[in-house]
Amino acid sequence: MTPSQEILTAKDNATQKYEGARHLLNVTFPMIKDPKLLLGVVHNLSASLESSMDAILAYERLLRLVPIYSNTYESKFNIFRMKSVRRNNIPSAAINLMSELRFILDLHKKSPMEFQRGNRFVICNKDYQLKVISIKDIQQYLYTTKNMLDLMNLLVSKNL
Repeated sequence: MTPSQEILTAKDNATQKYEGARHLLNVTFPMIKDPKLLLGVVHNLSASLESSMDAILAYERLLRLVPIYSNTYESKFNIFRMKSVRRNNIPSAAINLMSELRFILDLHKKSPMEFQRGNRFVICNKDYQLKVISIKDIQQYLYTTKNMLDLMNLLVSKNL
C-alpha cells in the first residue's frame, strides 16, 4: 500500500468509526436504552482516535517528519505524543481522551464485575474501585473526537 493510500484508509476508517459511535449514541441507545451500548460507543471512539492518529503519523512519515516506529499502539502513541502533538497544535484534551478510552477498555477486559445503574454503565476492578460511564461523559468524548477528526482532516488534506 502506498503512503497516500495508507493515509486515506486511516482517514476513512476514523470517520467510519466516529459515525458508528455517533449513531449508537444518538439513534440506537435511545431506542434500546441499554447502558452496555455505551461501551460500544467507547470502543468505536477509541478506534476512531487511533485511526486519526495513524493518518497523521502516516502523513508525517511521508514528509519524513517522524522516525520509523513499530506498529504497536504504545509505539505509535508515544511518537505521536512526542513529535506530532506540539507541531500540529493538537489539543491536550484529545491526547487525554485517547488515554482515558484506552484505560476504560483495558479495565473492562480485566474487570471481574460490571453492572448498570440507571443510564450509566459501571465497571469495577478487582479492588472494587469503580469507573462510571454516563451519557454526559460519552457526549463529551464524542465532541472531543469530532474536534480531533476535523483537525486530522485539515492536516492530512493539505497535500493529498
